[in-house]
Amino acid sequence: MIAMRRPPVAVLAVALALAGSAAPAAAPRFRDVPPDPAAPGLEGRARLEALVERVRHEQQGLETLEARFVQRQESSMLLEPEESSGTFSYSAPDRVRWEYTAPNPISVVIDGEQMTTWYRDLDRAEELAIGRYSAQVFKYLGASGSLDALLEYFTVTARFPGKAGDPYVLVLDPRYERIAKRLESMTLWIDAERFLPVRLRYVAADGDVTEYRFEDLEVNGELPADRFELQLTDGVAVRRVDLGRGR
Repeated sequence: MIAMRRPPVAVLAVALALAGSAAPAAAPRFRDVPPDPAAPGLEGRARLEALVERVRHEQQGLETLEARFVQRQESSMLLEPEESSGTFSYSAPDRVRWEYTAPNPISVVIDGEQMTTWYRDLDRAEELAIGRYSAQVFKYLGASGSLDALLEYFTVTARFPGKAGDPYVLVLDPRYERIAKRLESMTLWIDAERFLPVRLRYVAADGDVTEYRFEDLEVNGELPADRFELQLTDGVAVRRVDLGRGR
């Protein structure tokens, strides 16, 4: 079962990188028009700052988001890489749903401080209290905060598009041991038109790799009212875990 091998931080980090933080954003440094990281004359830190601010600007206007995704996993416990696919849904400020359709049906819903994972073919579910844990991911990821906050926790290397249609690429390496205990590195591919992440590669401290690719993004469309509700069927065994106390 692919999804069961991934720690909750991977699912949280990807969701937050794609949708942004629910926390209040810092005051924008570019007040008149959205910053353009491709603007003539920008170099080095100024160009990186413009890119991070533009991503934050686009995330601030994000109310809903839906996309198809493909998840690829590499692990020493796997004989070969495994892939799964499904749909990702987000509603501001803090509701997320991962609906895995292949190869196994799994529903993951994050609603505020609660994350529920339903392994449908196994009649099992897991409920996680993620309040403090998700706050740490928001803080460490910093994708919708200021550049200073991002650089405080990560060393960031940026690769800018070589030609039209190429994405921006941000490689994040943890500065501190407390982050590196869980995360070796994270790479974000940012669409050059929408300025939203469309691919993310997450390398855990143990060397396991999870990569997500997102396609057919629909921004600020209408989502069904029950999209973020899980109606567990009778007979589903539910296990409750509080990440704040350890697993």
